[in-house]
Amino acid sequence: MAAWFDWDWVTALANSRADDEIRLIGPLFKSPTKRLPNNIRLLPPCKHAAALKAMLEFDVGLIPFKKNELTTSVDPIKYYEYRALALPVLSTDFGEMRLRSEAPGVFISQSEQDVEYLVQKALNCERDVEQAHAFALSNSWQVRFDAAQLLS
Repeated sequence: MAAWFDWDWVTALANSRADDEIRLIGPLFKSPTKRLPNNIRLLPPCKHAAALKAMLEFDVGLIPFKKNELTTSVDPIKYYEYRALALPVLSTDFGEMRLRSEAPGVFISQSEQDVEYLVQKALNCERDVEQAHAFALSNSWQVRFDAAQLLS
């Protein structure tokens, strides 16, 4: 979590879901400037396999990035991991995520005001394991590399 991480958005989410635990896993390069709600747990970085195992316990995958010059072209790997695990994705409206509002299981937040509504939609989203498996296969590094080879 660094300069591009939207602490205000995550705080709005935590406040709207006071009885739910919001788990944030990874290195903390830029601390929040305000005190976080008690239901946000900051967990240390871990190996990728452990992170994927932790994600299996999530109800919704979060991608809370600020919308700015730095994130305008970002296509977060976390999106692909969440979708391959059949997790609904709740993301802020930045970079490539802004183009995914119609993708199944993806909920794009325009502001802190729509968080409560969108998280409820994400929690009610049907998890389609077959669709997630097909997504993972069609978005593997090998498939992406092969597509790039065709363009060159």
